This record gives sequence, structure tokens and C-alpha cells, in this order.
Amino acid sequence: MSNWKYRRPNVTYLSGGSSGIGLGFAHALIEAGSSIAIFDLQIADDVLVRLQQACTANGQSVAFYPVDVTDPIALDAVMAEAHARQGPADLAFNCAGLMRNAVFTELSFETFQLVINVNLIGSRNFAASALKHLSPQGHLVFMASLAGIVGSYTQSAYAASKFGVVGLAEVLRAEQKLQGIDVSVVCPGEIQTPLLDYERLHGSPVTRSLNAVAGVLTVDQAVAGILHGIQRRQFMITPGFKAKLIRAMGRKCTSLQRWIVDRNLAKGMGATVAPDSLP
Repeated sequence: MSNWKYRRPNVTYLSGGSSGIGLGFAHALIEAGSSIAIFDLQIADDVLVRLQQACTANGQSVAFYPVDVTDPIALDAVMAEAHARQGPADLAFNCAGLMRNAVFTELSFETFQLVINVNLIGSRNFAASALKHLSPQGHLVFMASLAGIVGSYTQSAYAASKFGVVGLAEVLRAEQKLQGIDVSVVCPGEIQTPLLDYERLHGSPVTRSLNAVAGVLTVDQAVAGILHGIQRRQFMITPGFKAKLIRAMGRKCTSLQRWIVDRNLAKGMGATVAPDSLP
């Protein structure tokens, strides 16, 4: 890792760092010399030991703080503990997330609420706690999704939560700029993580077909692309050329993007749904 626009993070606060993309970031940031405070429901003992053994810099540390990001009081308490134990955060990255997909009419209120609570309310809670413990010129990063730019079939709860995260990041970008804090929001396409494995197992093949347009990145590819954006303090970060193209169309060419979605939806459902004509 190199070419940081500002100094490299001495301490990183990372939620969801026990698996998937969060664990990939933990390894990359440890390699860069950062100490890591991991906030998650749980972490396997062997995973934590490997992270701690990867520390080579003087004074570098990895500590785990069990917490549910939907609990703002508990999150405040463990971040205060991390501050006292490891110091203020130069980088705070909320990677904790949850996906539950179904056609909206078959998605229960409880499941919808759970996804909103983890992804959106959890992002709010993480930001509210982390902003109390960021160092001067610190950096707050949210994990959203391409689904926060372009909605997809069976992803009503997930897309609603991630659209909300993008909106939250937009507001905090402006507010925190006045405080010397940078804010970024990560909007990737699909990444080969346990979250995607769950979606493949329980989700719709139509959703898989629609999302395939943006491609699937490995964790290493996603980490490299996202870190590139974080290093440069970019606001909206999307790794992968195809995903960037979808993001651009979703924000600037909405009619074209919806036409493509409708066409692919019709194809995925055996041409039972005809795409609307472009205006």
C-alpha cells in the first residue's frame, strides 16, 4: 500500500472485520502498519490470532470488541474503550452489513426491519460513535453497495438500506468537511464473500442474472480497488470497470439504466415481462 494522500492510518476502527470484505481490509491495513480495533458480534479465535501475529510494526496491535452495531449505547462504550486502549482513529470504516432478499410481497416486516437496522441504523450508530473518537483530519468510510445507486430484483430491503447509507454519507460529507474530516462511501458490485454465498443459496436466479452485468470481484480485487479510493480520499468509491459504468448510468442516465434492467429482467424471466421503450 502506498501513495496515501494524507498520512497512513496509525489506528483503524473497523466494524464487520471478522469475515469477508472486512477481514480482507483488516489484513491489508495491518500490512500497512495500522493498529486495528475490530467491532463485530464475534470473531473466531484462530482468525484473531492470525491478525495479531501479522503485526510487525512497533506498538502495532489488533483488538476485538464484541458489539452489535444496532445498539448505539453499547457501540459508544466499546469505542470509548478502544480509544483508551489503542488511541483515536485515523480511519473509521463501517463494513458490517446484512443481506436478505425476496420479492417484496413475500418479504416479512421483521426481515425488512432487520436489514434496515443493521445496514442503515448500524451505519448511523457507527458514525455517531466514531466521530467522537476520530483524530484531526480523520476519515470516515461507509460500506454501501451498487444497490444503493441502482435497485435490483428482490432487493427491496437491501437497496432501501443502502440508498439510505449513500444519503447519510452525502450529508456527513458536507457537515464534516467543516470539521476537517473526510467522508467516503463505497458502492461496489458483487464481491465473492459469505454475504454473496448466502444470496446465491437463498436468492433468485433472476437477481443473479441482473447483478452479473456488473461482474463479481474477489475480495483481494475489491480491497485493492477500495483502498485506492480511500488513499485518495475519494467520496464515492466503486472498484471494477463494469461496476463503475453501471454506477455512472444509474446516476446520470437513469432511463437507459432502467431500460437495460427491464430488458435483462425480461430475459431472465423467459421474456414474460417486456421492457418499456426508451423515452
